[in-house]
Amino acid sequence: MERIPTYLRLSERVPGWTRGGEAQALIETAFALPGRAVIVEIGAFLGSGSILLAGARKLRRSGHVHCVDPFDGSGDAFSVPHYTNILAGYGQIPQLELFRLHLRQAGLANWVSTRHGTAEQAVVGWSTPVDMIFMDADQSSGGVHSAYHAWEPWLKLDGVLALHNSNPREYAPEHDGHFRLRQLLEAGSDYVLTREVDSTTFFRKKGDGAR
Repeated sequence: MERIPTYLRLSERVPGWTRGGEAQALIETAFALPGRAVIVEIGAFLGSGSILLAGARKLRRSGHVHCVDPFDGSGDAFSVPHYTNILAGYGQIPQLELFRLHLRQAGLANWVSTRHGTAEQAVVGWSTPVDMIFMDADQSSGGVHSAYHAWEPWLKLDGVLALHNSNPREYAPEHDGHFRLRQLLEAGSDYVLTREVDSTTFFRKKGDGAR
């Protein structure tokens, strides 16, 4: 645990939105997963969150992070202008190339694999149970609904589902998909909310029987 601050600092060098207490909570949650943990990150952008997840597993010396993203700057209408402005600062370097560069610079390239495409495209052919899903991609209601239903069946009982931008607050139109999903999960019986830090909420999939 003593090296966690190293990966927090490396993450902060990459443009992203998971910072402070919620970044600490994310890396701690990923670190606490069992050995050989499989983590799926839906929405990687330039790798800021990926560094937290992969850094945790490198510290544990086991596990792997699968980063799902179209790597084309797409997303919900509120987010796309922010992505465009950030990517413009890198000139003509492709987003995927930047992502891989940031993971190499953090010494984490071997702990991460990319699944190039939308959540729905990337799940095709997937066959591995998942210990943790971190959702931080297209945050429109439709985008979140589709990504969740594509990947949720693969989440193990007692697995972790983390939702970025899901705390109660005022949202821009069609940027509240994770908050709406949080409301559905809280109203249902399959998940229990275990932690809320800043804008990120952490759920545990109830493990009261075989799936």
